[in-house]
Amino acid sequence: MQGDTNSTTNNNNNIINHDNSSSSFNNVNSNGGNNSNNPLVASLNVVGDAVAKTTGAAVKTTEAALKGTVETTKSATHTVVSCLQGGNSNDADKRWKELQRLEKKRRAILKRTEEPFWKTLLYWDGTVLSHLKMDSVLWLTMGLYVLMRVAAREGLPDFVSSLDTGRITIVGGFLTFFLVFYVNQSHKRFFGLYGHSMACKGRIFDAATLARSCHMPKTQALRLIRYMNAAHAAAYVGLSSVYPSSGYFDRVCFEQFKLLTPEEKQRLDEINMDAGGSAYRECIVWAMLEVQNAKDQQLIDRELAAMLRDLVLQLRAQAGQLYNAADLPVPFFYVHFICLLTLLYLPLFAVIQGINAGTGDECHWVVDVVAGLVVFVQAIFIIGLRIVGQKVSDPYGDDLVDLSVMFFIQFTWMQSQRVLASHDPPRRREEQQQDGDEEETELQLARERITIGAAWDGGTEFGLGSSNDTKKKGPAKGDGKDNNDQEDTEGGRDTSGEDDDSSNASMEEQMRFGSHEVK
Repeated sequence: MQGDTNSTTNNNNNIINHDNSSSSFNNVNSNGGNNSNNPLVASLNVVGDAVAKTTGAAVKTTEAALKGTVETTKSATHTVVSCLQGGNSNDADKRWKELQRLEKKRRAILKRTEEPFWKTLLYWDGTVLSHLKMDSVLWLTMGLYVLMRVAAREGLPDFVSSLDTGRITIVGGFLTFFLVFYVNQSHKRFFGLYGHSMACKGRIFDAATLARSCHMPKTQALRLIRYMNAAHAAAYVGLSSVYPSSGYFDRVCFEQFKLLTPEEKQRLDEINMDAGGSAYRECIVWAMLEVQNAKDQQLIDRELAAMLRDLVLQLRAQAGQLYNAADLPVPFFYVHFICLLTLLYLPLFAVIQGINAGTGDECHWVVDVVAGLVVFVQAIFIIGLRIVGQKVSDPYGDDLVDLSVMFFIQFTWMQSQRVLASHDPPRRREEQQQDGDEEETELQLARERITIGAAWDGGTEFGLGSSNDTKKKGPAKGDGKDNNDQEDTEGGRDTSGEDDDSSNASMEEQMRFGSHEVK
């Protein structure tokens, strides 16, 4: 009983002591915030201020460093872009000069076909010889022949003479047939694409002639032909990498012909002219819109608008044929087969010729030279045909035998502008006032022309040409009716047959001279 009382008393004392300690702790906490003289608190404040100042300085230093880095990066980027632009500009200038050099050589080579035989043989550039010198199959063939002749002088095994060497001619015959067929197909492809290029030029000329003769307003006519010429030039950009937008179209567009405004050129740059025919088709759409706007504004009638639209669409169709042909070249399977046969046939032909030229004591240098020439000519024939076929299969490359694209562009633009700037036929002022004088002028010109033949000089109102005998006496007067009743006599004999012969000769001479003007 006494033990329980003591334990209870101790527990109460512990509770009292615990309460006292809690209240004391609360007093310390409540008084600690106001105790500025506490050394620990002061130290913590000093440390916090130092950390804040150090952090702020570090942040400012970091911001300054970042700003400097950004400025340095901008400067470096600007320098790199400037270098790239300068490099691109230099590359464009170099490409433009190279294209101009190619065009001059191409136009000069076109005139060589009519030169004498020996002078033609002396040319090097623009010939197959400039390509044969780098052909490895040619030198492999000749090397094998030389090795066989060296071995033949030392003596070949006896079984070599028993080899059947006649069958090689059959292989050569088949290879020749395949090569001729290949060259023929490439030749047709070359002139077919040339025809499409000329058709593009012709459609622009037709549109310019219609716009000028049908009195289309000058502003609309100039813009229409400008768009058509721009489409013509842009078509070759996406067709071949030889004519890039930077080194070719930009010079043609801005420096020479002013085909597009800066805003229009920016639009074509967004399309990426070098990646297909989208750019030239956009120019075609612009030309069609120009025709439609002129019709809507009643500047041209419906018939003229229909004809112009048809010509613009024909231009697109002809340019599209160029892309169709580029998408389907000569089948690679056929070209690979020809190359494989060439590689197998020529070395074998050289070995056989080396064997047939004689061995041991039968060797003679004359036979060696003649057989070597046969091998060389055969190699030139086979390899040369293959090179010709490959070169003419793509006429829009950078070879000298390719078509003169830059000349086509320049000629089309210049001549279409001349058509638009053509004048009305000059007439005298009094002829413009009196229709009778105009009729008399036409009749007078008809009388003064050379004869078109005795059977046509009279009898109709259009048969007014004078005969050779009449021209000596002066132009005939009247409508030619009286001349039908007269006989051309000289010394009591009929000379009408001679007049016919002379008129036919004159006409043939005229046609012969005039044929050079018809293109």
